[in-house]
Amino acid sequence: MNEDCFYDLSETEMLTLWKRVHRLEDLRHECVIEREDGIDLDAYLTEQMRRWYAELLLTAPSHLLPIEDLSNETALTVDREHGFVVARPPLRYVRPVEWRLSSWVAGVRTFAEPDSDVVRRQATPWLRAGTTYPVVADYGDRLLLYGIDDETPVLATALSVVKPSGGRYRFHISLLPCQHAR
Repeated sequence: MNEDCFYDLSETEMLTLWKRVHRLEDLRHECVIEREDGIDLDAYLTEQMRRWYAELLLTAPSHLLPIEDLSNETALTVDREHGFVVARPPLRYVRPVEWRLSSWVAGVRTFAEPDSDVVRRQATPWLRAGTTYPVVADYGDRLLLYGIDDETPVLATALSVVKPSGGRYRFHISLLPCQHAR
């Protein structure tokens, strides 16, 4: 992905862009925009903008968002009796993109819902995932990685969509909402 097509903005810069996109940028000629109900327009737009970005991080195609490898920052706990590893990513983690233990043949890019049939099958040792076809269940704040072998699990890859540090807004230019002329 071409990095030149990504915005990396502070909240103030994002608010300026948000106003321009929604045709609310500061007017020239000493004019001021005020709402009749007395609401602070910047505060209102900032809240709207934060909700939009939070939804974007959860739903937009991952290649258009900030992605980092969190493998060195993720805590692992092994449960050999039940055949899985509990992975607890850091707080800036939003959602997984590709995760892989070092013993797995390939990484997992499709993540199972906790109440899905594939996760329920992991309770039975005869139906459990192995290192060739592992399963990862996404519980939001933690992931269960099925398909462990006898060695101590090592997280090789934990590519994830993350919240940028410092309250920044980082996303591909194509995700910015556009307002068409009426």
